[in-house]
Amino acid sequence: MAEEFTTFDEYKVTDAGIKWFENGAYVTPSVKLGCTGKLEIETTLKTVIKKCEGDTVRSVDIPTQLKCKFTGHLPVENLRKVWGLNTKGLKKGVFAYGTDSRQGRGIMSFDVLDLDEEMTMLRAFPNMQFSGGMTWELENGGEEIAEIEQEFIAMKDVNNKFFYEALKSEVEPDVADKWLTDFTPELVQATSTSGDTVE
Repeated sequence: MAEEFTTFDEYKVTDAGIKWFENGAYVTPSVKLGCTGKLEIETTLKTVIKKCEGDTVRSVDIPTQLKCKFTGHLPVENLRKVWGLNTKGLKKGVFAYGTDSRQGRGIMSFDVLDLDEEMTMLRAFPNMQFSGGMTWELENGGEEIAEIEQEFIAMKDVNNKFFYEALKSEVEPDVADKWLTDFTPELVQATSTSGDTVE
């Protein structure tokens, strides 16, 4: 009997949320990152080769991180955290960007809907950091509000994973319920009845 494969036509990315890492801990629950226009992912690889008598006999590409880009509209509070604006030494309500600014980091999770918006793919970056400096552009009289483009990198977590995904219909209800609001690497890690991690 032939194996059945699930068809999932990716169509829309939505409900992007982030658990900001602040003061040495993750802030729970996740907050909506903003109105997502586009997400892009590209793997950074390290190539390791084995040679025998001068000839390459094996070549393995090992992922080292993911280079990503978020395009969309972000609330003011999130955009300040993305860029690392802070209030240190300033009067109430004043934020600044300078040499002490550090881009925001956290755990990002989101939904991807299929073409009919009937199936949902859950996706998450468990250890991400926004990268690149502050970029801003405003065109007077424009016919569309410009979206922010912000790069970020996804690094490995405690499980040595950069990225997770799951069809919502195939995971346990508690995993699906917490994916967008309280994702952690431990949420998706399988354990045996004795409490030992299953490899």
